Amino acid sequence: RLNGSPGMKEANEWTAAMLKGWGLTNVEVEPWGQFGRGWENVSYEGRILTPYSQSMPGQASAWTGSTRGTITAPVMIVEGGIDSIARYGTRLRGALVLVAPPRALPPEFKEIERRTPADSLLAAVHQRAGAQIGWDTLLVKIQKQQAHRDSLLSAAGVAGVITGSGSPYGTIRGGGDWWAVNPNAVIPVPNVIIEQEQYNQMYRNVSNGVPVKVELNVQNRFLTKDLNAYNTLGDIRGTDKPDEYVMIGAHLDSWHFGNGATDNAAGSIVMMEAMRILKTLDLHPRRTIRIALWSGEEEGIYGSRNWIKKHPDLAPKISAYLNLDNGTGKIRGVWDQSNEKAVPIFEQILWPFRDLGVVAVRRGNTGSTDHVSFDDAGIPGFNFIQDPIEYGLRTHHSSNDVYDHLELDDLKQAAVVVAATAYELANRDEMFPRK
Repeated sequence: RLNGSPGMKEANEWTAAMLKGWGLTNVEVEPWGQFGRGWENVSYEGRILTPYSQSMPGQASAWTGSTRGTITAPVMIVEGGIDSIARYGTRLRGALVLVAPPRALPPEFKEIERRTPADSLLAAVHQRAGAQIGWDTLLVKIQKQQAHRDSLLSAAGVAGVITGSGSPYGTIRGGGDWWAVNPNAVIPVPNVIIEQEQYNQMYRNVSNGVPVKVELNVQNRFLTKDLNAYNTLGDIRGTDKPDEYVMIGAHLDSWHFGNGATDNAAGSIVMMEAMRILKTLDLHPRRTIRIALWSGEEEGIYGSRNWIKKHPDLAPKISAYLNLDNGTGKIRGVWDQSNEKAVPIFEQILWPFRDLGVVAVRRGNTGSTDHVSFDDAGIPGFNFIQDPIEYGLRTHHSSNDVYDHLELDDLKQAAVVVAATAYELANRDEMFPRK
């Protein structure tokens, strides 16, 4: 479900059909504005030919280009990183280049907690001091860096870039070229992400004067027919306060390396199931409860940020927004997002779920997902705390992000907690307090 891809379009339409089937009102697949060109990988074939023949498992990095059919090319190292590429003159022309140094992958001696101990949830959170870089500023910085990189690689005439995944045990993990979504940007040279262990091997060989030659065929497709992107939305209409809202949401888009199961089909199906529970129980909240399944989160939290910009009239009417986006683990609590007035409200609502493992309202901020869009707009926005399971360790943005790594009982627990929390917030006499 990469943003702008046919898979994302199908996901928008499927979720809307499900919400309509459950009886939600105002269900729509709504454009939030122009995202840029879509992209999808058509095929990938890679093989190392020398110093000995071996397959080269990998995937194309999103929004990068294709090879001219099957190519055979030498592998060369760009010493000093991308900014030193001009020093090589024409020597890199036609080569597949390694731009980053190898990454050490030592054995894992320490076992990592898959469930969060209650004492660590209840412990005080250390807040880092200092100003935080705004998301818009960070996006512009990243895109400028990528545009600069793309220009240098293209000028050098390289055949492509090979990148290590950064993760152990053969996991393919990556992202994409956010600058290249711009329909006016030059299509970057192919960038393929391979297993970090194989990248390290390749780097060692070249460094030691052992020639490495690779056979590669990667075919990608850019999509420009529709440059817009879309969110799926639907309502359970309120009774005596229908023009005020409690919103729940998750991002529906994903990267292409796996199936996007834990990031973030998990959050999306929890929010959908919460709405289905409320409809099945025939509950009638005072405020309208609205579900939003966002697109474009992975490239810059675009879907939620632009939805808020598109609907400024709704901002003062949204009591609170609840988000889920940290994998398949059950809910253990919620961050107060530095809104001290939120603590007693959530403690009261979540108290009945202590026997399901919900133990904490944590003071502090968490970021990098769609609740930040609401928080930045002055709307109370919150992200639930989840057990990590193997999210950061194995599945996040990786080839392991597949259905087999979903813990369905945890997701059922989360759906119950979200449904109850949204219902209680929708029935409060007062709007949720702002910061």
